[in-house]
Amino acid sequence: MSARPSRPPLRLALMTLVLSLVLTGAWTARSATPVFVTANNIVLQQGEVLPIFPLSAPQVNSNTTRELARRFSGFAAGPTIAPDTYLGLPRFTVPLTDTSSLLVRYGATGGYYATNLNELGRESARGAIDRTQAQQLACLFLLTNGFMDARGRLLLDQQNLQGVLTPNPQGCGFNPDPQNPLYATSLIRAATVPANNPGGAPTEQDVGVVVRVPMNLPVQFGQRSELPLGGPGGHLSLLFTTTTRDNGPTLDDAVPGLAGVAMPFFSRQLGQPRNVPIANPDEIRNQVEQQVRASFPGATAVNVPQPVFSYYVLDAAVEQRALEPVLEFQGIEVTIGGETVILRDIVAPLARPGAGGFGPTVSITDPASGSPFNPGAEVLLRGAINDGAAPYRVEWLTGDGVALGSSTVNGPGAVELRTRSLPVTSRGGTPTAVTVVLRVTDNEGAVREARVILRPAVAPVAYLPLVIRDRSGAPATTEAILEQVGYGFGIEANWDYPPAGPGGGDLPGVVPDANGLRSGMLGYGYSQRFYWTNSNAWERDWRDCGLGGIDCTLGVDRADFVYYAGHGGPAGLSLASNIDSTWASANNARFNSARWVGFASCQTLRVQGYAIGSEPIRRWFGSFQGAHMLLGFNSNMADVAFGGRLVENMRMPSFFGIDFPWAQPTIAQAWIKTSFELNAGKIAYVYARGGTANPATDRLPKPGQPMPPRPLPVSSYHWVWETF
Repeated sequence: MSARPSRPPLRLALMTLVLSLVLTGAWTARSATPVFVTANNIVLQQGEVLPIFPLSAPQVNSNTTRELARRFSGFAAGPTIAPDTYLGLPRFTVPLTDTSSLLVRYGATGGYYATNLNELGRESARGAIDRTQAQQLACLFLLTNGFMDARGRLLLDQQNLQGVLTPNPQGCGFNPDPQNPLYATSLIRAATVPANNPGGAPTEQDVGVVVRVPMNLPVQFGQRSELPLGGPGGHLSLLFTTTTRDNGPTLDDAVPGLAGVAMPFFSRQLGQPRNVPIANPDEIRNQVEQQVRASFPGATAVNVPQPVFSYYVLDAAVEQRALEPVLEFQGIEVTIGGETVILRDIVAPLARPGAGGFGPTVSITDPASGSPFNPGAEVLLRGAINDGAAPYRVEWLTGDGVALGSSTVNGPGAVELRTRSLPVTSRGGTPTAVTVVLRVTDNEGAVREARVILRPAVAPVAYLPLVIRDRSGAPATTEAILEQVGYGFGIEANWDYPPAGPGGGDLPGVVPDANGLRSGMLGYGYSQRFYWTNSNAWERDWRDCGLGGIDCTLGVDRADFVYYAGHGGPAGLSLASNIDSTWASANNARFNSARWVGFASCQTLRVQGYAIGSEPIRRWFGSFQGAHMLLGFNSNMADVAFGGRLVENMRMPSFFGIDFPWAQPTIAQAWIKTSFELNAGKIAYVYARGGTANPATDRLPKPGQPMPPRPLPVSSYHWVWETF
């Protein structure tokens, strides 16, 4: 059971740039073009109206979960239901020992995920894989098991329509066209090279295929009769390890090789919509570009592609009461210092705020951003709420999601909080600024925020750590030595790339991402070695001590599991701090103590699009000085709360108070599973083998269990990636 952290916010509501537009009235067009065409070819004009849909969840309990499980032949034989909670809400798991399969359904929404652990994350071909056949198999599964009718309309149950459309599959009698596929597909590939020839041509094979079935709402808008769903909960995905019948493991006998199903929008019901005007999309795009340029003042090039339009759906584990349209800015590229930084997705609400629009307008009126405060003294925080639908749920938080206070108010107007709990931390002797967040949820389920940065009114103190020597003669602080007790984790997280405007907050999804991993690892019994964020996360933390860095003393190479969340790029990390450098290069990493390192960032483990031998993922080979595995993304990454779900997927499951070792995924499987469930991006991971050590089989040990052996000396390098 997990403790309930602060509820992950609607990220689309957290954008400071949007809030500044609201507060300054900058939603008027400034010589904008008459139309705005999104990346998915939806034509928008300021002042047009779009519907906002109320969302409701069905009743979810052991009985309704059992009924769902029986639709799968793999779960049909009288499944056992194991109830627990996640994020403080009910969750129901169906464990099937005979086939090492799990089906998990969330009471928050009714959405579910099913996985065959024997097949997930395999690295050898089980059989032929054909992308066009995979589309037909996906259709057959959905149709045969009552999730979709013959015209592609999704079903609430085996009879009633949900009100969501997929492309018409003609009863699955469609003829797949490789040039114009009905459903999107991507391959999972595995490669290996010997350590004595790290730049050589790899041995490669296809080991899986992911099918993503588009989902649309029947909304008449201009010339279109459908509008797409998006976000971590707005996808329907299936994973196959073969497309030929071989009598091997499958979640359902209707199709071969089915290893995973993600239906987070399953059984959610749409209410009667109301129309609201949209804001100026051209102005939103301009504001996004201005903020990106302000956050990277030294950039030599900034490329902000046209955004994708969607109705944004949250993860199945998170309650959501309203479905609103957004613009998703995917794959923004910034060139700085000769490196290309790829930004995690930026999501901005499209509905116009204010009177007649959707959602409240929120501001922090006092103190002003940049104001000083006295640590430990009472601070009076004042804000204002206008528009939206009363009553309002009001939450005051720190920038990293720690609750300062909450209340419910019955109408618009002023709100305030008195607190002595503003945290003061420092690194290198300089106190760190504190971000204060005012989050407001209105009666329609719209969530909007305002932020300010406050600075501790204390003089900098000298930072003189006691330096001693370890057995090799290298320097090590007493802090570092005292922390090396038991199994530990460490986090570096960047969500405020300055100067991002009042309060910063470029990546609101990083806050619940990092905090979710932190609370999950602490709950599993791991000790926190470090938690550096924003200006306290330095490039030298990632640079080897032998190369002038501090990774072995105060940096990242002193925890068993290390996690990074923020912007990245091919073979590197983009940091919010400019101390030494804003770019941490794979070439400078040497992981001796760290065993597993996860990168929740765009393209840090990029494989695709490079000549053989020059793939950026190979630049990490030199970091394997005892490390087991690095995990990340070949593609861009969505700004989602990845870390908490990752820990849930890595840890040893316990049902009815009994550990189920067979149900614990390997660390690699957990990374694939989490990305598959959250639609986070196209995964990649790389590991070293040596002697008898095979990190592909590593599972996150419980404290007290032995750690797996280190792969030294390295005999071969292996990597797996999903294509885009």
